[in-house]
Amino acid sequence: MALRASLRGFARVDGGRPRVIGHRGVRRDGIVENTLAAFAVAADEGAEALELDVRTCASGELVVAHDPTLARITDDADERAVADLSLLDLSRVTLPGGARIPALAEALAFARERRLPVNVEMKRDAPSRTAVVRAVARLLSRWDPAHPVLVSSFDPAMLSGLALLAPGIPRAVLVHRTPWHGLHAATSIPIGAAAVHLDRVLTRPDLVRSLLARGLVVNVWTVNDPAEARDLAALGVDGIITDAPGEMRAALE
Repeated sequence: MALRASLRGFARVDGGRPRVIGHRGVRRDGIVENTLAAFAVAADEGAEALELDVRTCASGELVVAHDPTLARITDDADERAVADLSLLDLSRVTLPGGARIPALAEALAFARERRLPVNVEMKRDAPSRTAVVRAVARLLSRWDPAHPVLVSSFDPAMLSGLALLAPGIPRAVLVHRTPWHGLHAATSIPIGAAAVHLDRVLTRPDLVRSLLARGLVVNVWTVNDPAEARDLAALGVDGIITDAPGEMRAALE
C-alpha cells in the first residue's frame, strides 16, 4: 500500500515482528532522556528506531526537549524556559551525568551514523507552533533522503502545516485518550498522514485492525510490559515505542 511504502524504516516487514522504538532514547534513573547519551544506550540495547521531541529555542533552532522548561531534567536546579534560551545558552546547561541538550541536527546525525530511523515529535505547547512547523520543514527538507524520518504530533493543524511546507516528509498522528480520540484517529487520512501512534490504552483489536486495513502504520506508546508487547505483536502493530528498548526487544525475539 502506498502509505505504508512511504514509511521505510517504520512499517513492519511481512512475517517479522514489530520494530522497537526507543522513547526519548531510554527513560530510567541515571540517564537524562532526549540526550545523545540516552540515544546511545537505546541503540546499544537494540532499539531499531528512536523517538524524540522537538521545540524551537530563542535563536530559532530546533532542540530536543520534551518539556517547555528545564526544571524536570535539571532536578529543579534550572527553571528557565527552553524558548527563552539560545542554542548557545542551552549548550552550556549541564544536565545530570554531564549530558546536555542536543540540537535536532545533532540527534539526526547520531541516528544516521547508527542507522536508526527517527520519529520526530513536534511539541504543541511551544510558544509558536508555526515556528516549530517551519523549522522542522526547513531542516528536514534538507536532510539526507536516505535516512528514514517520520514527524508526529498530537496537533493535526501542525501536521497539515508541515504537509503544505514539506509534502514529502511522512507524518503520523499521535492519539491519546480524550473525548475526541476517535475523531483524531479518523483525521489521519484527510491530513495525509501515513501512520497513527496510539496510546497503549486505546489499542482495541477492532481499532488496530481497522487502521491497518486502511494501509496506515500503527505504532503504540508507551509500552514497557513484555507481555503487553507480545500481545500487541500478535495484534499486528508495526512498532512498540518504549522506555526500555532492551527489555522489549528481548520479549519480542
